[in-house]
Amino acid sequence: MMPRLRRQVLPLLLAAGASCAAAPFAGAVVNGTPVDRATVPWFAGVGGCGGTLVAPDRVLTAAHCVAGRTPEGLGAVSVAGVTRAPTGIALHPNWRARNGDNFLDDVAIVGLAQPVTGVPVVTLGGAEPGEARILGSGRPFAPGTGHSEATMYDSTLRTADLRSIGDRECARLFSTYKNPTGERFDPRMRCSIDADGLEPLYSGCFGDSGGPLWTGTNEAPVQLGVVSWGGNCGADHRPSVFADVARYRAFITDPTPTWAPTATTGTARIRGTARPGHRLTCSVTGHAAQPGVELRFSWSVVGAGTSHYGAPKHVGDGRTYTVTRADAGHHVACFVTAGNDGGLVALDVVNRAVRKAAG
Repeated sequence: MMPRLRRQVLPLLLAAGASCAAAPFAGAVVNGTPVDRATVPWFAGVGGCGGTLVAPDRVLTAAHCVAGRTPEGLGAVSVAGVTRAPTGIALHPNWRARNGDNFLDDVAIVGLAQPVTGVPVVTLGGAEPGEARILGSGRPFAPGTGHSEATMYDSTLRTADLRSIGDRECARLFSTYKNPTGERFDPRMRCSIDADGLEPLYSGCFGDSGGPLWTGTNEAPVQLGVVSWGGNCGADHRPSVFADVARYRAFITDPTPTWAPTATTGTARIRGTARPGHRLTCSVTGHAAQPGVELRFSWSVVGAGTSHYGAPKHVGDGRTYTVTRADAGHHVACFVTAGNDGGLVALDVVNRAVRKAAG
């Protein structure tokens, strides 16, 4: 469904095995009804994704939307007609657990430099309503449905009603899905689908990631889920998948979360001969150690063209990597990230040419 919104930085980290994720969804509500943003002032724009105001100085979004980014790199968060500078990004403490190219626990919070006042905040979790609304400003039509590029990238905020389905049905609907980004349904998630399965089909899509599945009223919203991933934006009759907000209430409201590192200084270097059968070693200089922050090393082949969305192909983790014949003619890159329980940030990247294998 929503292919990660954050594709500029994340795919590099993800493909490099840095445990980041760019969920496949990240899209606009397909066939949804336009919404005046002033009527839902608690809806937030977070670096190309959606989000919700869960406290005057805190926004909830999807982990794959913000992983690997610093507050400065994320840029201003828009909510209730104003913008706020982010002061910190925190992923769920279990962010190292992957779900394909995504996170198994696809939730994150963003701290705001100044509170947003006079705006209702969302209530986290509630009784199963049978139907709930999805809200987002990504693609209004599924890919491959014949619409013009201008129409496909219309960023109007839209909403649609979706029917909740149980874990067993959701798992069945994805059991034969050849997911290009590798996500698999897990009971910690929740799913919703077009109510009757007839045209026009309603679904989340690219650009909706991080936004809410919600019920209640505009003045008293109740959030049930965070848009995470899905199939082909409903065109394949598969559901939208959400992180189940009730499961993460303690993390979302934690007054002292662990914020991800923000320092990105340091220089990565590769030593060794870039030929098949030879070992390369990656090291870092100029990086000041921080309490609780560890460096993670991973390797990718650049230009192999085998990774979804054109991202580098992840081939290994750790400080060393043995070049293979399949790497010949491509570049091998060492990706370095600094991480703690709150997430990670890219440190540096270096490429090393791989000579073509003989005969």
